[in-house]
Amino acid sequence: MVIFQYSLISKFIFRYANIPLTIFLLLYLVSSFLYMFQKWYFVFPFLLNLLIIIALNRYYLRSYKLFPYKIEINNEKMICSDYLKKSKVHEILLRDIDSIEGGSLSGTPAKPIYINSSSNNVVIGISTHMKNYNKLITIILSNVKQEVYNEVLDKAREISESNKEMFGLMKSKKKPIKK
Repeated sequence: MVIFQYSLISKFIFRYANIPLTIFLLLYLVSSFLYMFQKWYFVFPFLLNLLIIIALNRYYLRSYKLFPYKIEINNEKMICSDYLKKSKVHEILLRDIDSIEGGSLSGTPAKPIYINSSSNNVVIGISTHMKNYNKLITIILSNVKQEVYNEVLDKAREISESNKEMFGLMKSKKKPIKK
Protein backbone atom coordinates (compact mmCIF):
# COMPACT_ATOMS: atom_id res chain seq x y z
CA MET A 1 0.00 0.00 0.00
CA VAL A 2 1.26 3.43 -0.95
CA ILE A 3 0.34 6.27 1.42
CA PHE A 4 -0.48 9.78 0.20
CA GLN A 5 -0.93 12.70 2.61
CA TYR A 6 -1.06 16.48 2.64
CA SER A 7 1.83 18.44 4.07
CA LEU A 8 1.38 19.74 7.60
CA ILE A 9 0.91 23.32 6.41
CA SER A 10 -1.69 22.35 3.79
CA LYS A 11 -3.52 20.21 6.32
CA PHE A 12 -3.61 23.08 8.80
CA ILE A 13 -4.85 25.55 6.18
CA PHE A 14 -7.52 23.18 4.85
CA ARG A 15 -8.81 22.47 8.34
CA TYR A 16 -8.54 25.70 10.29
CA ALA A 17 -7.94 28.73 8.05
CA ASN A 18 -11.62 29.57 7.94
CA ILE A 19 -11.77 30.23 11.69
CA PRO A 20 -9.60 33.39 11.85
CA LEU A 21 -10.95 34.57 8.49
CA THR A 22 -14.53 34.21 9.69
CA ILE A 23 -13.77 36.04 12.95
CA PHE A 24 -12.14 38.90 11.06
CA LEU A 25 -15.03 39.12 8.59
CA LEU A 26 -17.59 38.96 11.42
CA LEU A 27 -15.96 41.97 13.08
CA TYR A 28 -16.18 43.89 9.85
CA LEU A 29 -19.76 42.65 9.37
CA VAL A 30 -20.80 43.97 12.79
CA SER A 31 -19.15 47.33 12.21
CA SER A 32 -20.79 47.74 8.80
CA PHE A 33 -24.11 46.70 10.35
CA LEU A 34 -23.80 49.41 13.00
CA TYR A 35 -22.80 52.08 10.47
CA MET A 36 -25.62 50.98 8.19
CA PHE A 37 -28.07 52.90 10.38
CA GLN A 38 -26.05 56.10 10.03
CA LYS A 39 -25.20 55.95 6.31
CA TRP A 40 -27.29 53.89 3.93
CA TYR A 41 -24.41 52.84 1.66
CA PHE A 42 -22.91 50.64 4.40
CA VAL A 43 -25.52 48.09 3.34
CA PHE A 44 -23.22 47.08 0.47
CA PRO A 45 -20.18 46.14 2.61
CA PHE A 46 -22.54 44.37 5.02
CA LEU A 47 -24.05 42.24 2.24
CA LEU A 48 -20.66 41.60 0.65
CA ASN A 49 -19.17 40.40 3.95
CA LEU A 50 -22.20 38.25 4.63
CA LEU A 51 -21.89 36.58 1.21
CA ILE A 52 -18.16 36.00 1.67
CA ILE A 53 -18.69 34.45 5.12
CA ILE A 54 -21.41 32.15 3.79
CA ALA A 55 -19.38 31.07 0.73
CA LEU A 56 -16.18 30.54 2.75
CA ASN A 57 -17.81 28.41 5.43
CA ARG A 58 -19.87 26.50 2.89
CA TYR A 59 -16.65 25.54 1.08
CA TYR A 60 -15.01 24.44 4.33
CA LEU A 61 -18.02 22.41 5.48
CA ARG A 62 -18.03 20.61 2.14
CA SER A 63 -14.30 19.95 2.31
CA TYR A 64 -14.65 18.56 5.84
CA LYS A 65 -17.04 15.93 4.49
CA LEU A 66 -15.30 15.06 1.21
CA PHE A 67 -11.54 15.46 1.64
CA PRO A 68 -9.52 12.74 3.37
CA TYR A 69 -6.10 13.83 4.55
CA LYS A 70 -4.65 10.33 4.23
CA ILE A 71 -5.13 7.93 1.31
CA GLU A 72 -3.70 4.43 1.25
CA ILE A 73 -3.89 2.81 -2.18
CA ASN A 74 -2.81 -0.29 -4.05
CA ASN A 75 -3.96 -1.76 -7.38
CA GLU A 76 -7.24 -3.05 -5.92
CA LYS A 77 -8.53 -0.65 -3.28
CA MET A 78 -8.22 2.80 -1.79
CA ILE A 79 -8.60 3.49 1.95
CA CYS A 80 -9.43 7.09 2.76
CA SER A 81 -9.05 8.25 6.36
CA ASP A 82 -8.05 11.19 8.57
CA TYR A 83 -11.09 13.31 7.84
CA LEU A 84 -11.94 16.09 10.27
CA LYS A 85 -14.05 13.46 12.04
CA LYS A 86 -11.24 11.03 12.89
CA SER A 87 -13.40 7.90 13.08
CA LYS A 88 -14.58 8.24 9.48
CA VAL A 89 -12.92 5.76 7.09
CA HIS A 90 -13.95 4.86 3.54
CA GLU A 91 -12.70 1.79 1.70
CA ILE A 92 -13.31 1.93 -2.05
CA LEU A 93 -12.50 -0.78 -4.54
CA LEU A 94 -10.97 0.89 -7.59
CA ARG A 95 -13.13 -1.16 -9.96
CA ASP A 96 -16.24 0.30 -8.22
CA ILE A 97 -15.37 3.90 -9.15
CA ASP A 98 -18.09 5.24 -11.45
CA SER A 99 -16.79 8.68 -12.38
CA ILE A 100 -13.83 10.98 -11.99
CA GLU A 101 -14.56 14.68 -12.45
CA GLY A 102 -13.12 18.11 -11.88
CA GLY A 103 -9.64 19.47 -11.68
CA SER A 104 -7.42 19.29 -14.72
CA LEU A 105 -9.84 16.75 -16.19
CA SER A 106 -12.46 19.49 -16.52
CA GLY A 107 -10.11 22.23 -17.67
CA THR A 108 -9.66 23.90 -14.28
CA PRO A 109 -6.44 22.56 -12.78
CA ALA A 110 -6.79 24.55 -9.53
CA LYS A 111 -10.01 22.78 -8.57
CA PRO A 112 -9.98 19.40 -6.81
CA ILE A 113 -10.78 16.09 -8.48
CA TYR A 114 -13.89 14.28 -7.25
CA ILE A 115 -14.09 10.48 -7.33
CA ASN A 116 -17.55 8.94 -7.16
CA SER A 117 -18.34 5.36 -6.14
CA SER A 118 -22.09 4.72 -6.25
CA SER A 119 -21.78 1.18 -4.89
CA ASN A 120 -20.52 2.62 -1.57
CA ASN A 121 -22.40 5.92 -2.06
CA VAL A 122 -19.14 7.81 -1.46
CA VAL A 123 -17.62 10.91 -3.05
CA ILE A 124 -13.95 11.62 -2.36
CA GLY A 125 -12.23 14.92 -3.08
CA ILE A 126 -8.53 15.12 -3.83
CA SER A 127 -6.83 18.50 -3.99
CA THR A 128 -3.79 19.27 -6.10
CA HIS A 129 -1.93 20.20 -2.90
CA MET A 130 -1.55 16.56 -1.88
CA LYS A 131 2.02 15.27 -1.99
CA ASN A 132 2.62 13.20 -5.17
CA TYR A 133 -0.85 14.11 -6.46
CA ASN A 134 -0.05 13.09 -10.05
CA LYS A 135 1.20 9.68 -8.95
CA LEU A 136 -2.03 9.08 -7.01
CA ILE A 137 -4.20 10.04 -9.99
CA THR A 138 -2.09 7.79 -12.23
CA ILE A 139 -2.61 4.81 -9.92
CA ILE A 140 -6.36 5.46 -9.79
CA LEU A 141 -6.72 5.87 -13.56
CA SER A 142 -4.65 2.79 -14.33
CA ASN A 143 -6.89 0.59 -12.18
CA VAL A 144 -10.45 1.82 -12.82
CA LYS A 145 -12.90 0.20 -15.25
CA GLN A 146 -12.13 0.71 -18.93
CA GLU A 147 -15.35 2.74 -19.48
CA VAL A 148 -14.40 5.23 -16.76
CA TYR A 149 -10.87 5.50 -18.11
CA ASN A 150 -12.17 6.12 -21.65
CA GLU A 151 -14.62 8.75 -20.39
CA VAL A 152 -11.84 10.62 -18.57
CA LEU A 153 -9.57 10.34 -21.61
CA ASP A 154 -12.30 11.71 -23.91
CA LYS A 155 -12.87 14.69 -21.61
CA ALA A 156 -9.13 15.38 -21.53
CA ARG A 157 -8.96 15.24 -25.34
CA GLU A 158 -11.89 17.66 -25.70
CA ILE A 159 -10.25 20.12 -23.33
CA SER A 160 -6.93 19.77 -25.10
CA GLU A 161 -8.55 20.40 -28.49
CA SER A 162 -10.49 23.42 -27.23
CA ASN A 163 -7.30 24.83 -25.70
CA LYS A 164 -5.46 24.31 -28.98
CA GLU A 165 -8.24 26.08 -30.88
CA MET A 166 -8.25 28.96 -28.44
CA PHE A 167 -4.45 29.19 -28.54
CA GLY A 168 -4.53 29.01 -32.34
CA LEU A 169 -7.05 31.85 -32.46
CA MET A 170 -5.02 33.91 -30.05
CA LYS A 171 -1.87 33.19 -32.00
CA SER A 172 -3.44 34.25 -35.30
CA LYS A 173 -4.66 37.55 -33.82
CA LYS A 174 -1.12 38.67 -33.09
CA LYS A 175 0.23 41.03 -35.67
CA PRO A 176 3.86 40.88 -36.66
CA ILE A 177 6.06 43.67 -35.41
CA LYS A 178 7.32 45.85 -38.22
CA LYS A 179 10.82 47.18 -38.06
